[in-house]
Amino acid sequence: MMISNREKSILKLLSERLHSFLTIHDIAQTLGISSRTVHREMKRVEETLKTYHLSLSRVPKLGIRIEGTPEDIDGFVQRLNEQHTIDLSDEERKVIILYNLIQSKDPVKLYSLANEIGASTHTLNKIIEHLTPELELFDLSLERKRGEGLILIGDEVDKRQLLARIMLEKLDSDSVYSVVEDHFVYHTLNETHLQGIVDIDRLFNVERLLMDELGSLPYTLTEASYLTLTIHIVLAIERIKHDGHVEIEDDILQDLITTDEYTVSERLTNLLSNIYDVTFNASEIAFITMHLRGARRRHETSHENNELDGQRVNELIQYVKSQGFIFKDETSLFNGLSSHLEPALNRIEANIETYNPLTEMIESYDEQLFNAVSSGLKIVLSDYHFPKSEVAYIALHFGGMVEAKAQHSLNILVVCSSGIGTSRILSNRLKQNFPEITQTTEVSVSDLKTIDIKKYDGMISTVAVDTQYPHITVNPLLPTHDAESVRYFLKLQQTNVTKPSSTQGEDYTLSYDDYDHVMTFIKDSTALIQNIIVEKKKVTNLNRYLIQTLTKHDVIERSNEFSEKLEQRITLQGFALTGYPIAIPHLSDELIKKPQLIITELTKPLTLTTLENKQQEVNWLVSMFIPMNSEQGQLMSEVSSLITEHLDDISQLLNDQVLIENTLKSFFLNKLKQKLTKME
Repeated sequence: MMISNREKSILKLLSERLHSFLTIHDIAQTLGISSRTVHREMKRVEETLKTYHLSLSRVPKLGIRIEGTPEDIDGFVQRLNEQHTIDLSDEERKVIILYNLIQSKDPVKLYSLANEIGASTHTLNKIIEHLTPELELFDLSLERKRGEGLILIGDEVDKRQLLARIMLEKLDSDSVYSVVEDHFVYHTLNETHLQGIVDIDRLFNVERLLMDELGSLPYTLTEASYLTLTIHIVLAIERIKHDGHVEIEDDILQDLITTDEYTVSERLTNLLSNIYDVTFNASEIAFITMHLRGARRRHETSHENNELDGQRVNELIQYVKSQGFIFKDETSLFNGLSSHLEPALNRIEANIETYNPLTEMIESYDEQLFNAVSSGLKIVLSDYHFPKSEVAYIALHFGGMVEAKAQHSLNILVVCSSGIGTSRILSNRLKQNFPEITQTTEVSVSDLKTIDIKKYDGMISTVAVDTQYPHITVNPLLPTHDAESVRYFLKLQQTNVTKPSSTQGEDYTLSYDDYDHVMTFIKDSTALIQNIIVEKKKVTNLNRYLIQTLTKHDVIERSNEFSEKLEQRITLQGFALTGYPIAIPHLSDELIKKPQLIITELTKPLTLTTLENKQQEVNWLVSMFIPMNSEQGQLMSEVSSLITEHLDDISQLLNDQVLIENTLKSFFLNKLKQKLTKME
């Protein structure tokens, strides 16, 4: 039996707390999902437990826990640790089906494919039906052989192109990889299945070798082209190992052999041949060459053709204008389109489709512009077929030059698992990069159910959130790939900004509760500032160190129970910041009695998990703990903000305790002033 990643996470939490109860809220907060999502999973959780002769015990106000004999529970825990998970979208299932069909030279049994995707043969047949239009685009077809199974018919090069396209364009970025600071980061979602499609070590090795060799070219590849080429090379190695080779027409091959890109491809494939014991023939080298040339501008184009291309660009601009759009700088639009169209046409001529992470967003949220550009390309450049990813890139050029109807400042809701730490890091990056964002509010996932989201102009999260409200999920360090997504997301929000009505002038009646509230805020804030723990220490186990320190300073109650929660958080979410020698452990929980900030300089580097699930050494810990619903979360967030401003000189900052205390004091005084002003 296959279970989803989310179901396994819930079962794992329950199995680790066999002698105590967990509320739905506890599970939701630990996993960074909504309580509603946990409720939806409960039916499947109970069905899984039944197969092991176990059940869920429910006690009002206490929560739930697993019930069963010690022998059955022990057997279940052992099987759970061995249990593979599957949590696949239809697009992910398509990739697995296609990969199995491409890999096999013989027909594949339907029941075998159904087992691969963890679905019934009925579901499999429905997915196969939806594959047909995509296969036709690549001159491929499926043939059912009676008594034998299903076989994919078509050329090797077309099979590779289709598999790469679906992997690059349609899979959620967390399913395979994402681009972070110019290098790939692999995520663990569906690792069992996707490792059969992409060898992760090979992905990293190819990337490093490719980066070294591309330095000799007189131009650089965009992230999208670089990403596409790397995936194609990795797929090529796998296909060659299974005796699958591409064939390139001889006249095209002869034209490519004399190019600089062919020389680079030849050097690269020689290295790969030695490492992976495969042989790249001339057609395989030419295939890589075509990708490289698809990423460059056609500098050798004649003056006559340049004039022709310029005329087509003008015709395209005029057509889109005729659809009701006004552009603020047509000269810049013309130049941008001219530069983009040259490599785009190269890619289309080579039948190479480049991954565009914004395709779905642009097509869905800016449908009118997307359709206008798509229609214009069909008319003006009718001799080319533009896939959606290329249409989206071109629409992005037009979208950037659309005359703004009205500029509004934006108030953005920033979400992370706890509402402190990573959300403030992201807020700081957003304000630095996007001047239209004048205000951010940091909240935890669990806060979303009590917040009026419509008061905000958009939601940007560091974790997946279960909501239909427009939002995007990004890395808190905001790498280039994510910054582009944010830029377009904000552009869309600008057209639909609604501000909450002002409360100025409303009567405000003071009460004793106001006095108590302000005094509690003053007491807790000053205690936090005065009781910062700063120490230099050897730490070998993060959980043990934090529990000992928090217990010693009377910050937590029921330390064993809190230790379990902290360990779960450490397991589920990395705290180290990619590329920097610092980790920021943080947690908001009802077992925390008072806010506590701990700054630890490590005498020996400690290896911890990053936000992208990689291992990294850190020299500093900045640990932040607050009670549930504590206003000191905002105070803690100021520390995160300060850290993001000093990532490149982090040791100097963290050795300056006075600067950190003064930053907190300044924020505290400003916040207190706001509270007192409101009461006047």
